[in-house]
Amino acid sequence: MKTNSWLRVGLLTLSLCLALPAVAQRKKGSKHSTARKATPRKPKAGNYLILGTAPDDANGKQAYLFGDGQAALDSTMIKDGKFYFERPVDKSLIVARILVPQSYYLLVIPEEGTINAPVDKEAASGTPLNDLYAKLKQEDEALVAPYRDRLKALRTDASLSDEAKEEAYEKIVTELNGIQRPRLLARLTEHPSDAIGYHALQSLLALGDVEAARAEAYAAIATEEIRNSEPIAKQLSALRRQEATKAGAQFIDFTGVDDANQTVSLSDYVGKGHYVLVDFWASWCGPCRREISHLKEVRDAYSDKGLVILGAAVWDEMEDHLKAMKDLEITWPQIVNKNEATELYGIQGIPQIILFDPEGKIVARDLRGKAIDNKLNEILSKTEGKL
Repeated sequence: MKTNSWLRVGLLTLSLCLALPAVAQRKKGSKHSTARKATPRKPKAGNYLILGTAPDDANGKQAYLFGDGQAALDSTMIKDGKFYFERPVDKSLIVARILVPQSYYLLVIPEEGTINAPVDKEAASGTPLNDLYAKLKQEDEALVAPYRDRLKALRTDASLSDEAKEEAYEKIVTELNGIQRPRLLARLTEHPSDAIGYHALQSLLALGDVEAARAEAYAAIATEEIRNSEPIAKQLSALRRQEATKAGAQFIDFTGVDDANQTVSLSDYVGKGHYVLVDFWASWCGPCRREISHLKEVRDAYSDKGLVILGAAVWDEMEDHLKAMKDLEITWPQIVNKNEATELYGIQGIPQIILFDPEGKIVARDLRGKAIDNKLNEILSKTEGKL
């Protein structure tokens, strides 16, 4: 599967190290403590004790402990560079995360014992799985670092066109994937029921060239508990949706609002007798904004041949969207749909540009830059110059 934006460079290299789930924000009203007794020397039987340390700039701030859900499991204030959490081991909690908002983040594996958690370091330690995770993370970082440097140099290389950069980017990522895949697969096979295998599976599913069938095969190696965890389930769902919306599939409708806050649906444009190019984008997305200039060229070159361009504003707020529309001088219609559109099409990175044919079938996904022109010109050569 072709990667579809420079935005995903950082996400990809991060996932290749041992993918970290997104930090969830604490919901209002979640229960947490703010006062503590003296730090215990060791945990009670069946508990895990997290002994946290933090730099001086974190003193007086709250440290939160998150699981896979949205609400914080616990919180406490950092004092004199120290804090702690002690909780019963919960078999359904595969990993936990310590968050000091806008400052520090650390993943921990909540297994029985004492876990040393320096929030300004790369990994926790003190128990078997946390020690192993730290070792593997260090190994993976050493492997990934040269590729990350190559990607960074490529991104800033002014001598290359965007098309040449995209081609070189794909080669580097493919090379790295080829090295990482067997390592991660061996790790998953060796640890199908614990946090090490959980992260190996997350990383395998995030490699970028994994189709649904291969993803299902990877997931089958893990235990049911791992497969059903929220992050893994979401990754698998996205890959299944990508499979269901690949080239040749009929479009799946969704509804949102236009820039005047009036109800509008994808079916108002797609399947109406013209080719429709749909740009899934957001105002905050740098690569999305850069792609707009090329879409204007596409509009000017192909609109009179029948092409319709439609924006699908996702993961965005209306106020920010409208400002971007004005700043970027975008003239084509929009559907603002915050989450459903990306879920239906299994979109994990933007911009994602999809071309639909006059009957509503998907012609191609992951179109960017000159690839859009090439695809449209290919179609025009077979349709007597009509889109």
